[in-house]
Formats: sequence, structure tokens, C-alpha cells
Amino acid sequence: MKPAHVVLLAEVSAARVIGGAERMLRGQAEGLRKLGWQVGLAVREPQGDPHPQAGFAGDLTEHRYSVRRTSEPAYVLSSLQGSIGAFERACGGARPDVVVIHQAVAGLGPILRRRSSAGSWVYLCLSLAHEEYRSRTDPASVSRLRYVANAAMRRWCERIVMRRCASVVVLSEFMKQRVQAVHGIPEQLVHVIPGAVDIERFVPAGDPAGVRRQLKLPADRTVLVTVRNLVPRMGLEQFVRAVAMVRDEAPGILALIGGEGPLRVELERLIQRHGLEDHVRLPGFIPEEDLPKYYQAADLVVMPTYELEGFGLVTVEALACGTPVVGTPVGATPEILQGIDPALLTGGTQAEAIAESLRTMIRRFRARPGERAELSAKGLAAVRARYTWDRHCAALADVLADACRRSGRR
Repeated sequence: MKPAHVVLLAEVSAARVIGGAERMLRGQAEGLRKLGWQVGLAVREPQGDPHPQAGFAGDLTEHRYSVRRTSEPAYVLSSLQGSIGAFERACGGARPDVVVIHQAVAGLGPILRRRSSAGSWVYLCLSLAHEEYRSRTDPASVSRLRYVANAAMRRWCERIVMRRCASVVVLSEFMKQRVQAVHGIPEQLVHVIPGAVDIERFVPAGDPAGVRRQLKLPADRTVLVTVRNLVPRMGLEQFVRAVAMVRDEAPGILALIGGEGPLRVELERLIQRHGLEDHVRLPGFIPEEDLPKYYQAADLVVMPTYELEGFGLVTVEALACGTPVVGTPVGATPEILQGIDPALLTGGTQAEAIAESLRTMIRRFRARPGERAELSAKGLAAVRARYTWDRHCAALADVLADACRRSGRR
């Protein structure tokens, strides 16, 4: 099948990138256009940016819909109504060959009410909606009934949408297994296409010392970096405790935990409790344009995830910057790190296991000055062989074309 017309539906904006979901949407839009596809986007309006459409990357335009946030039912109903209108505008009066749904709520209205308006439908599952909700929400912050109902609604919505799609795309074998187990999608309909990183933007530093000066970081300390939403599933409390355990052996250690979220106050208390004010910093939200600098400045990037690592975009971004990554054996992280060096995987998710891996890597770097450079080279090779946008979008185009062919036969 030749390049055709595709519409992408999402609850995030490709024109206003602030996280991994936005980078995935934008990367696919730009990559498919590069392959010759006609690309339309229908997305939820970002908070604080009330414009009905926005242009980006030259000639790409996203059509936006607004939502009411007064209650969960109001949010869902307004999303159902608004997403249909934005979908129709993104189609531009033509019938798209295929629609890719990035988040279930964004696709629910169009696939229920406008299913025949497209040749085929494909679902992209970055993470399971109800599991993501539970990981981000403190049960004590809402009533038990509301917590259970919200999780159930997200699971139900995602299942309805996913089962009406011709194919489901995931970024890892881990997520493939979760999709099959939770939603009962047949194995032959679930396609693993690893995530990707912009290898022209995330690159090794030409002057690492200069990067540290820009970020006002000391040149003579062992710097650890992680960039995460500050929520419980990220394992950040265990990371802080691990730093406390290795502080005596590596007194110059300095950990930077970038990001914002409800866990910030607890992390600040934990840092004070362990007397780590000189060893752990919380720089807050790190803008997209500064992310490569933080990875380049680090001796190690740490992924202390406790659960639900559907892919690990931070991992491949750091590797693309030439920085080795230590990660817990959770979700898709082993799929990325195992082939580079098994020692980069911790023995578990607890602080003791993370601390032991940090000690091991610090000792190796001290004992063999070329060790870090070798790991850096292996990481770069893995990224260029497997995690580029050209590879991702070429594989995605094949899945979309196959979904169109099967819909045509039906």
C-alpha cells in the first residue's frame, strides 16, 4: 500500500510537548509525513492554551477540542462531543484510510459515532489507562467509591475502544503481555514497535564540563540524574534511600530528581530525614530543551521504577546522550538494558538493590577509566540500531497499511 491519509487522535498536544506522550504523538506525525502520508491530528486542548488549532513542524496542524473539568462525567461527556468535532475537522472533508488512537477517551466518541468515516482504526497503547490512574492517584485523596469508579471507567473505556480497532500497537513485549492479559486482545493483533528518540537532538556532549557549568553543577562530583513524574510508581523514595546508603563510600555523590508531582513534599521530608540536603536536589520540571543537557551532565542516569514501565523513554534518551543507565528489572527496562550490560539492571526495586548496583558501577568506573566510555558506546549502538524515529515510523506505516488491507478485504 502506498502512503495514504492518517488521522491521529490524542489527549495530548503535539504542538506543545511537555512529556513522553506528547513526544510520541509528534514523532509519529512528523515521521509519517516524512514517509509521504497525509497527516491530520485531533487533540484535547492543553490547559491554559485555548486555541482551536495550532501549527507545528512546518505544515502540520492539530485541531483541538475543549473539555469541562467540573466533574468526571462532565469531562467524559464533553470529550465525547468535542473529539468528534475535532476529528471531523482533522479529516478535512475526506475519508482517512486509517485512524490511530493514542488515548482511549480521545477516541471513544469518534470510534463509536464515526467508525465508518475511516477505512481502519488502530490503537496505540503506551500504558493501560486504569493502571496509570491508580499509579498517579493517592486513594486517600478521593472517596473509595470514586477511586474504584474512576479506575473501572478507564478500563471499560479503553477496552471498548481497543476491541473495535483492527490492530493494537505497543512499545514493548511487556506491554504486549499486559494488553493480552487485561483486554483479551488476540496475540496476532498486537504489534510491538519499540519507542524512539530524536538522535539529532539527544547526542553525547562535545564538552561535558561545559554542560555542567551551564547547569551550575560541580565538575568534581559523581552526578546521578533521573527525570520522572513525582508519583509513587517511580520508586523515587527508594532511590533517595539508596543514595543515603552509598553516601559514605561515595561522599561526592549528587542525585538530581527532575520533575513535578504529588510526591514532592514526601521526597523533601525524606531528604531532610536522612541529612541528604547536599546530596539530593529536586530541580523541578525540566523543560524539553534542557533534557539533553541533564543527561549529558550525568555520570549515570537512574531509573528506579517500582511498577508499570511501559517502555522507558528516559532510558533511551539518556543512552542516546552517551550516558549509561541503571534501572530496576521492571516492565520494559530489562528489554532495553539486558543486551547492553546485565550489570545495569538492579537486583530488585528496594533501596538496598539500587544501592548495590550504584556501588558496583561507581567501583567499575574508578577501577577502569575506560569502562564508562565502553558502556556509552554500547548504549549508543543499541539506540541507533533499534530506537530511531525512522525505524519506528517505518514499522508503524507497515502496521497501518496492513490494517487498511484487512479492512478492505472485510
